[in-house]
Amino acid sequence: MSSTATDVVRSLTVKSGTLAVAESLTGGLVAAEVTSASKAPRAFRGSLTARATGLTTGVVCPEPRGGRVVGTVFVAGDGPFEGDSGSAGGGKVEALRLNGDREEIRRESVRSVLALLLKELAGEQTGNERAQDTERNGGF
Repeated sequence: MSSTATDVVRSLTVKSGTLAVAESLTGGLVAAEVTSASKAPRAFRGSLTARATGLTTGVVCPEPRGGRVVGTVFVAGDGPFEGDSGSAGGGKVEALRLNGDREEIRRESVRSVLALLLKELAGEQTGNERAQDTERNGGF
């Protein structure tokens, strides 16, 4: 369990918020991280994992797919975050270009989406340091 997942659940619980996730290349790892937090049942609504190529959110396989290079990952969060006046549509999408093998890309994708959620819940402008480093080294 990551401390970021615990912080996301804590923030959601304090705000009486809930979370549902849709995953692809992570194969349910985001849901697994979130549900490992002790108060997750109060905040976690469920997850959907879609692995069909037409629905994927990034590329972790050894070869490019759909015109995207390996390590291309999109993470997103949407909902009534701080400053959204209580309405959905305050979402954020981040395009990442991650380095590493399949498992490293999947793990970093999980860290990135949890960091994005925490940032949006907190209303802060901080980000995932490794993802930013990866972006500086040839990513988006």
